[in-house]
Amino acid sequence: MRAAVEVLGIPHPGLVPPAVVTVSGGVACYAPDDTVATLLSRADAALYHAKEAGRNRVVHAPVGSRST
Repeated sequence: MRAAVEVLGIPHPGLVPPAVVTVSGGVACYAPDDTVATLLSRADAALYHAKEAGRNRVVHAPVGSRST
């Protein structure tokens, strides 16, 4: 999906230098001691790591890392 969005070449207004729309994602695997909140928090943290690392990528949260 990430690559398919990039090849569409949709201009991303406001970016300097000019760029196209891309997708970043954060993924977390469910651990037995997870709650919905901790699972989503880890996925959200992974998403922010993907954006900080340059966008247009997917980052997986380490298994067992708990963020709240």
